[in-house]
Amino acid sequence: MLVSTESISFYYFNYSESSIILKCFTKSDGLKSYLIKGIRSSKKKSLNLGLFQPLSILEIDASHKNKGTLESIRSAKISKAFKTIHLDIFKNTIVLFLSEVLSRSIKEEEKNTKLFDFIKESILWLDQSRSFSNFHIHFLVKLLSYLGISPEKTNMNLEGFDMLEGVFCKYDRTEYCISGKLVEHFKLFLGTDFDTNLSEINSLNKRKELIEFIIKYMQIHLPDFKRPKSLNVLYELFK
Repeated sequence: MLVSTESISFYYFNYSESSIILKCFTKSDGLKSYLIKGIRSSKKKSLNLGLFQPLSILEIDASHKNKGTLESIRSAKISKAFKTIHLDIFKNTIVLFLSEVLSRSIKEEEKNTKLFDFIKESILWLDQSRSFSNFHIHFLVKLLSYLGISPEKTNMNLEGFDMLEGVFCKYDRTEYCISGKLVEHFKLFLGTDFDTNLSEINSLNKRKELIEFIIKYMQIHLPDFKRPKSLNVLYELFK
């Protein structure tokens, strides 16, 4: 079936001498894998690797068999051109990190328009923003709800958080129950927008602690979710 759809590039890897396999999240059919033959050859003119940078927003014409096998792309063009992301090393590193998180957490090949729109609108916000130091934490917290593992927001007055149950609770000193400033900072991000200025989260250590907490929470609740390799690059850059 020939499909024309918006698509967000997650990542690609080399396949054979001149081809790649591309992972995309499409608006029409969810997660898709495409075999693009000959794109790394100088003879390939219709498509180029620059189109498929992490989280690029594309318009593609593709052939979808919807059988869990590799699909094919007939044409692709940029749908929303970034103005700053690929020119700003900090934004670019955030995008690399988030693309890895998304590729490790989204597995279903099914339409999810709300998730697609969330990713698209979030990345466009980042591209336009001048104040984005906590953007990736906002993104991760919001992503939890689209993955179906958002914490229960009742009892947010309690000092503890049970990572196994995903609920706020009285601190009981068990392995997966945490408390203290980390829980207080986590609460700040629940229900807030990207534009919210959380001045309390103003250091690498605070951001790192929150990110490691969210990643651990995702590992508990998402089968096969692994800690992103790009985290160390993120930490190194934002020292």
